[in-house]
Amino acid sequence: MDPEAEVTMPIADGQDIEADEKPGGMYQVWMLAISLSILQIGFGIVIPIFPFYIESLGMAGLELGALAASFAVARIILAGPMGRLSDRVGRRPILIFSLLGFAFSNFVYAFATDVIVMISARALEGAVSAGFFPAANALVSDLTTIKNRGTAMGYLSMGNMVGFVIGPALGGFLAQFLGIRIPFILAGIATLFTMVLLYILVQEPVTKSIKDAVPKIPIREVLSRARGCYGALGMAMFANMFAMGILEVAFMLDAVINIGVEPYEIGIFFGVIGITMMIGNIVFGKLSDLRGRKWLIVIGALIGAGSMGMFILAQDTVTLVIAGIVLSIGMSMRGPAIQALIADVTDPSAYGTMMGVFGAVSNSAYAVSPLIGGKIFDDTGSAALSLLLGGGVSIAGAVVAAVLLPSSASKDTCAFDSEPEVEGIEVT
Repeated sequence: MDPEAEVTMPIADGQDIEADEKPGGMYQVWMLAISLSILQIGFGIVIPIFPFYIESLGMAGLELGALAASFAVARIILAGPMGRLSDRVGRRPILIFSLLGFAFSNFVYAFATDVIVMISARALEGAVSAGFFPAANALVSDLTTIKNRGTAMGYLSMGNMVGFVIGPALGGFLAQFLGIRIPFILAGIATLFTMVLLYILVQEPVTKSIKDAVPKIPIREVLSRARGCYGALGMAMFANMFAMGILEVAFMLDAVINIGVEPYEIGIFFGVIGITMMIGNIVFGKLSDLRGRKWLIVIGALIGAGSMGMFILAQDTVTLVIAGIVLSIGMSMRGPAIQALIADVTDPSAYGTMMGVFGAVSNSAYAVSPLIGGKIFDDTGSAALSLLLGGGVSIAGAVVAAVLLPSSASKDTCAFDSEPEVEGIEVT
């Protein structure tokens, strides 16, 4: 790095101005949450459609697993680099570019006629979305402190869930009455609208200039400073997404083929999950600020494991919805707490990088679980074994978090060594 170069950094915890004292800090979080809710309509609108779309093209469970995995693999590869890029060029450009790519991929879906085109579109969707979620989480981290970060992450998750409530329900009814291609077109249009909204309403946080030369620190050194905490959080995040991948592929196929649910019923199912998580994210996000993050993560993982057993026993729409409510409670307990705790133990200069790293961890679970679930369903004709596996992984996540996370984790309590943190480090 040029010693005379000027480095621009977000003002965050431990720097000149506390984020919760900055005018407009939480306002920006709300604006981002609104934009995310509209984007999530585009994500959610296609969820009830994929099993029927796959069936109409003559595909089986393994192909549906490959479709889901292609999205995750692209995000695994690009989440870290896109997170680092957001640290360098800012969050807003990455967010806008990601939305544009996501809209394009939905238009490709609408006119796909074979599995190769669909998998390619899904991989493109994963590639561009690899930038959106790390940048969004990093932007919230820029704008908050340890005192209000759980609350802010809860608001962001709430915005995510608002779209998740509307999207699947809308997609199910549109597919039922207008066909399975129209929802993809509407999702692309909604995403373009979101891009315009985000461009207008969301700004980069206030910055300060640092003219002193700062050293480059490899990502492995950043990870080593909180090795135990990062390991436990990675396992908890992996477990969360592993169960969701099993549910979306193996169990959705099971529900369509063996239970006989209709598209609108899948929409209702995901809508109820979304409403529960929308409320839970706010409640448990605030609770994590007041009472700590660790035990919400542990208990949420155990509840998620229990819900997998409930899905095995479900035989109709009512019991499916009850199991979904239990799952959503567990996910809303641990989701905002995990995201907030990642930021709590990370230097502000590495927020985007670390959100990208954990995005890769999350998507590695979503890469393997749909393939495993789809293959098991093809072999057995049932989702029971897949659901048992998902429950076991959730229990493992709870045990690791209980053992490795301190009761009150922060950059100090999770530090691997005693060297003081350097403000303004650049992560490579």
